[in-house]
Amino acid sequence: MTSSTPRSVRRDPAPILWTLTGLGWVVVVASTVLPGGHLLHPGGAVMGLSGGMGSLPAPTALAVFLTGWLVMLAAMMLPTTVPMARMFTVVSGRVPTRRPVRVTSFAAYVAVWSGFALLALGAALALQPLLREARPGLVLAGALGLAGVFQFSPLKKRCLTLCRDPAAFLFSHYRRGLRGAWALGTRHALSCLGCCWALMLVMFAAGAADLLWMLGLTAVMVAEKVTLDRRCECDMRVVRGGVDNRGVTFTP
Repeated sequence: MTSSTPRSVRRDPAPILWTLTGLGWVVVVASTVLPGGHLLHPGGAVMGLSGGMGSLPAPTALAVFLTGWLVMLAAMMLPTTVPMARMFTVVSGRVPTRRPVRVTSFAAYVAVWSGFALLALGAALALQPLLREARPGLVLAGALGLAGVFQFSPLKKRCLTLCRDPAAFLFSHYRRGLRGAWALGTRHALSCLGCCWALMLVMFAAGAADLLWMLGLTAVMVAEKVTLDRRCECDMRVVRGGVDNRGVTFTP
């Protein structure tokens, strides 16, 4: 019996995540030139569902919006999840059901962000009569002001601390099984949401197909959440050693 986890269960998920990120950006760029591509963006979806564009029925427009949101999530948020995904791959490497566990955790992450998107869309639709009367640029300025104030809030600091230290997060919240994986994915998504919800709201205010805003916001989120990447690499070696010496760790 070897003292190391087999390479097949340690496979680095980073290349897959970066590939999905690249594909997400390809779709985002394509949506700026293809007919109807604006509906993939929050601003276009709000206009479509509020009657501004009646070419699509509400269920179809909602489905298109969620598809576009998942594309934006892949383009903007997946890069920030790479340290956690790599560490979770190591931790779950010796679990017999490791693939369902990883899929379940990822599904929970997507579910939380999709729920946030629906809430934000509902709020935007409810406020649409007021927003139509607002002066151009005022809504975006308000969203930027809110995001700027939130950047210095205690909640932002707490959530950012969790995002920057995936080893501590796993030590505190990892549990075996599908239920534990769902809970872990949910907690991870909530910590990411706590960091980035205000920045993502800026996307609603910026309108459709603004690549500069997307690039800028993505750079901010990646920079602030992965600034301790070297520490994460060190933590990964510690976690891997724990897995090798004790089997599956982080269990109560």
